[in-house]
Amino acid sequence: SVDPHESMFSILSRRDVLIHHPYESYSPVVRLVQEAATDADVLAIKMTLYRTSRQSPIVEALCRAALEGKYVTAVVELKARFDEHRNILWAKQLEDAGVRVVHGVRGLKTHAKCCMIVRREASGIVRYLHFGTGNDNEVTAGLYADVSFMTRNEELGQDATAFFNAATGYSIQYPFAKLAMAPTGLRE
Repeated sequence: SVDPHESMFSILSRRDVLIHHPYESYSPVVRLVQEAATDADVLAIKMTLYRTSRQSPIVEALCRAALEGKYVTAVVELKARFDEHRNILWAKQLEDAGVRVVHGVRGLKTHAKCCMIVRREASGIVRYLHFGTGNDNEVTAGLYADVSFMTRNEELGQDATAFFNAATGYSIQYPFAKLAMAPTGLRE
């Protein structure tokens, strides 16, 4: 269980967190993004958005982070069936707040659920990560069986950086240490 009164950064600096939804609350995931938005030591947030709730606290936190001067990138999938209109509206709201919005890799659907928070700490730059099998939707997380994994594992951080670089068009895909990404590395 995750102590609701302790900072998510503090918790993740000691241990990884695995949450099984809907049996455990989705709130630690939301808290991680909200804390990142207001934390003075957070430099950047990169996140994929596939399906969110109507009044998404995650989208609100990303907008707030950008308005506070953090470098924020959102990979918004516009082809999320039945949620296309909502995702277009979210993309516009995010852009208006100063978030760099990317619509994924041409010809492919970005279905990954990943958030990377880059934070300056006494030991250097640390990447905090969230990987999920479900959508970034605190409402449906209470209905569907999914898992959320939060960590600051260095190898996963390097892989997440490579993923975001490829998904945003900054570089070609490099080999991953622990992750796999379709269409190039998932089949095998």
